Amino acid sequence: MKNFTKTQVGDIEIFVLNDGNTTFETDTFTSTNANEIKVLLDKAGQSSIKTSFNAFLIKSGKEFTLVDSGAGELFGPIAGNLNNALKEIGVSRSDITKLIATHMHPDHIGGLIDSSENRYFDNAELILSLKEHNFWSNVDNFTDHPDQQTHALKVLNAYSDRMTLCKENADLGRGLSSIDLPGHTAGHIGVNVSSNSSQFIIAGDIVHAQHLQFINPNIGVTFDQDYDMAKRSRLKMLNILSSEDLPFSGGHLLSPGVATVARDGSEYILNVGTS
Repeated sequence: MKNFTKTQVGDIEIFVLNDGNTTFETDTFTSTNANEIKVLLDKAGQSSIKTSFNAFLIKSGKEFTLVDSGAGELFGPIAGNLNNALKEIGVSRSDITKLIATHMHPDHIGGLIDSSENRYFDNAELILSLKEHNFWSNVDNFTDHPDQQTHALKVLNAYSDRMTLCKENADLGRGLSSIDLPGHTAGHIGVNVSSNSSQFIIAGDIVHAQHLQFINPNIGVTFDQDYDMAKRSRLKMLNILSSEDLPFSGGHLLSPGVATVARDGSEYILNVGTS
């Protein structure tokens, strides 16, 4: 089984990289209950709440950009498959010259540093939103749970001399721009990939369980820093994707990890497939 899915956006190639897979427990999700979750799973023909950990390799000409990096060694055997996926494509870590972090949760930045806390991608600059950087670098935000800040600080330190902080909806170069999607974290972003007249959206963590949150986008996750704001960002992104019929992926979309979405009243219907 391949560890990646390739799709074309104009002159740009995008590879959805599978870093790993797991299942969620029912209590991971908020603004719902076990009965509704069972109904939604039954409707989808599923017996468990499946999710994937995804990263994204973007080839623009001869330049390689990596959006998120998977969990690295942080989650044990369920993740950490990024390097295998890159090897299958024929890309080495030294080929990657730009990194974009949609946000600083460990399953998105775990692969950015090695076991000695050195940066893993020596030739790359790290781009993240200014809001995200300011939140995770402030110890006052973690007085009750200082351990939650630990890995983010290690990454920020490792890339401190090769870091660019972007403001809202910024041009990131190479046909890429950021999409402001706060709520899941303070500075959570998506990435718009544009080439010629084509677009592709990397929607970050607007959805963690595709069999639940497209049908009922009011469902949140316990990882959301601000449930209401995260829901607004999810609905904003789903409305854009459905109204403009844009292909997209996300940090937790199941393989093949490329889809479009259509609106049906208050629900959204996922149409899976490569473009």
